[in-house]
Amino acid sequence: MKRIIKKIVKVILYTLLILVLAFISIFAWDKVGQKWQELNFKPKPQLTVIGKPFIDFEAELPDSTVHRLSEYAGKGQYVLLDFWASWCGPCIRSFPMLKELHEKYHDRGLLIIGISADRNPNAWHYALGQHACPWPMLRETTASQEGRASATDLYAIEYFPTFVLLDPEGQVIFSPYEEHGYVEDERKQLIEKLAGIFEE
Repeated sequence: MKRIIKKIVKVILYTLLILVLAFISIFAWDKVGQKWQELNFKPKPQLTVIGKPFIDFEAELPDSTVHRLSEYAGKGQYVLLDFWASWCGPCIRSFPMLKELHEKYHDRGLLIIGISADRNPNAWHYALGQHACPWPMLRETTASQEGRASATDLYAIEYFPTFVLLDPEGQVIFSPYEEHGYVEDERKQLIEKLAGIFEE
């Protein structure tokens, strides 16, 4: 009987010891992780400031030809940059709104340009085939992602979708960091902004 009691006591003590060690390990790991994040977190600088000129970058069309934003921006038309990715649900749900804006304003001087952050070109091509957006769709090239700064880095994109509107001279006139904070707010304010521009 005494042996059984001793064994039970040992099991209880070992169990308590394991629980204490596990708790200490989890707590310590959490502190280490938190410290690592504090040391390594570097918020992107806000570069897309209203009133500043656009920042040029390279990206590729579906046919793999590389183009620069400067081929489109600052050429006498409004340019709406749509930063998105094929895996982003809110991005896909924004396409009907963008198609409506294209339908209403394209002939009046609005050019929409999609800028995809997709690393996988197959996923990007599949999304393009599924949604058939009638405006130029570009993707950050491997060179821009691995070498020079990518478009999403240059424009300090923190979430998708993000919309940046340029005026005919190529200056930023709508930026998410100064106008709104949520995707729904961004869509609404973008619609209002364009309605004001085109006197709707």
